[in-house]
Amino acid sequence: MYGIVIGCLFFWFSLRGIDIHSVLESLRAVELMPAMLVLPAGVLFMLIKAWRWAVILGPVARVELPLLHSAVYMGTAANLSIAHSGELLRAMLIGRRSHVATTAVLASIGVERIFDFMVVVALFGVLLIIDPQLPEYVAVAGFIALFLVWAGLLTIVVLSVPSKVRYHLRLLVISLLPEKFLELNKNQLKRGLVGFSALSNPSIVVNVFLLSVLQWGCIVSAIWLCAYSAGYALTISMAISVWVLMVIGLTLPSSPAQLGTTQLAFTLGLSMALNETQIPFAASVVYTVCLNLPYMFIGMICWIWFGKIDRRVALKKWPAGIDRRGKKVQQDSLPGKEKS
Repeated sequence: MYGIVIGCLFFWFSLRGIDIHSVLESLRAVELMPAMLVLPAGVLFMLIKAWRWAVILGPVARVELPLLHSAVYMGTAANLSIAHSGELLRAMLIGRRSHVATTAVLASIGVERIFDFMVVVALFGVLLIIDPQLPEYVAVAGFIALFLVWAGLLTIVVLSVPSKVRYHLRLLVISLLPEKFLELNKNQLKRGLVGFSALSNPSIVVNVFLLSVLQWGCIVSAIWLCAYSAGYALTISMAISVWVLMVIGLTLPSSPAQLGTTQLAFTLGLSMALNETQIPFAASVVYTVCLNLPYMFIGMICWIWFGKIDRRVALKKWPAGIDRRGKKVQQDSLPGKEKS
């Protein structure tokens, strides 16, 4: 509900002062070829994202890339339907399929987020070099990303490295909570810390960072293609500005298909170069139609496919003579048995 309200508010801000007739004219003038290239850029992004996840999970478990690739699509589709639900979904799916603790897989997704914001900070630094006179909202978004990176790394250090402060906090918590609850959460915490193992390997850290840059470069390219299809060739700094605003905006609850958040990121990010908002809004519609909606469709197909596989596995494991409710079935009613 909060996501829908925020999405509607962002959508209203992006449409404020825009002539709807001009927007429709811009949409009718969209070039088909650049718009069609947005989808391959998005597909490559998802493939690299799954590859990066496999590298992060490497010290924890060897998980097949096709499984991770499908899980990434399903998680993205879930996020595009209900904000921030996809992380838990793919953690549960991979945990069940690879026999790894769900908390460890969820921790690996937390590592993903840290590297995502590290790339935001890195590209924000590039923006400052290219164009020091950034709009205030872009600068604020960059500093928010920097804060999130430091907060994430600090949390991992506090959880992983012994310290007197953590020890006293632990004693305080122990004195307030029931023993059974503490034992359960202690085990979950230990399992979750395994998911941060990738951060202790310098070569993995470098590889994950490079894959993160490559992955988000695909999205920056998709943003450029969307604007080009709407009739405007962006500079690199403008495309990065739109992307930074989009990433920071998506930390908030968002509406389905990220409607509103995407539109506001495009209109604000391109406002520093364009006096009109019709073209940025048209470009944001191209992004939604050519990227977000296909993600939702592919994720749904993966969900149906995985559901069929789970049902087949369950039927193979089901004992003969037992129905799905766990009751015995008469032998003469089983397939292949005829009454004499």
